[in-house]
Amino acid sequence: MKKIKLYTVTFLAVGIVILLISFFSFQYLYESSRQELFNSKLEAGKRESREIGKLLELQLKSGLSKQRVIQNLQNSIVNTDTQSGFICMYNQKGIELCHPNPALVGQVIDKSNSDFISGEVSSGFIDILNSGKENTGIRNFSKKSGRSSEIVSVFPVAGSDWMLASHANTKVIEQEISDLYIRFLLIFLLAKLVILGISFLLIRMIYKKYESYKEQQINDLNDEVNALTAMNTQLNLIHKLNADKEVSDAETSENIKKRIITYHKDELISLEATEIAYFFLENNIVYIRTHSGNQFSINSSLDELAKMLDQFKFYRANRQYIVNISAISKILVYGKNQLKIIVTPKNEDDILISKNKVAEFKKWLEN
Repeated sequence: MKKIKLYTVTFLAVGIVILLISFFSFQYLYESSRQELFNSKLEAGKRESREIGKLLELQLKSGLSKQRVIQNLQNSIVNTDTQSGFICMYNQKGIELCHPNPALVGQVIDKSNSDFISGEVSSGFIDILNSGKENTGIRNFSKKSGRSSEIVSVFPVAGSDWMLASHANTKVIEQEISDLYIRFLLIFLLAKLVILGISFLLIRMIYKKYESYKEQQINDLNDEVNALTAMNTQLNLIHKLNADKEVSDAETSENIKKRIITYHKDELISLEATEIAYFFLENNIVYIRTHSGNQFSINSSLDELAKMLDQFKFYRANRQYIVNISAISKILVYGKNQLKIIVTPKNEDDILISKNKVAEFKKWLEN
């Protein structure tokens, strides 16, 4: 149950993060695409009005009459689709000279007809025509007319008072943007579902591997604890057996030292081997620590002592220590492959069994 809860919380957290990132990314992409579409319409209108205007200029320069040029343009645009965008032409007085709908030819544009917004400047569309200058902006109609706003680019035809105008219906553009928004939204939702699905699978895989790794670690630790418990149990048993049996069993050999001679000031002291807890080396001097906590120095080296002492009771743990088995109170795992011996009475330094001697130490405990 805890794992399912953990998966769910993690999945929800990842989902929320992805949702927030995707939402802001989506808004940015949509707004940038919307602005880019409007800009492209503006540029397309400018380019279209300019190119057709230049074409009309060439016709006038070639000697064609104005009436003929107007007629040619009217014939080329008549009955074309006016829903999305179209080309028409006015003169600077506001009279419609050419229009896809022939019925509108001759219509006069006045101040009440429409407004024209270019940048932050607003004026009547008739004022733009009267100025005789190139311009691009939004043409807004009154609500009574029933016409949608248009993006209009006007271009003055040199050698005449004509104003060629390219129109793009903003309602159609908004519809295109709306379609674009829906496509973006669908792609966003699909992408989110795919990302969440992949994230969920990756989370499951990662957690599964992590759980396997932790489970293996726990199993290894349990094995070490079990082995250590067995060693400590065996150590306690050895202590009990040593306390119950005669000391002479291990001291029958003449080479084994039963007593150790040492000095304390001017006094000669003879210590029973059984009284000694451990020998240790400090500042190149070998010391004896007894079970009662007394400390004496000795002239023999640890190497010499290791050969003289009962090998069943004393163990050379490392270069600094020889330990009596009866002084070992506990054995701990140290690091990955080492053991740490806790002795009584306590010593200042750690008594460590290196990984190379662990097997030998275990065998010694079993003797």
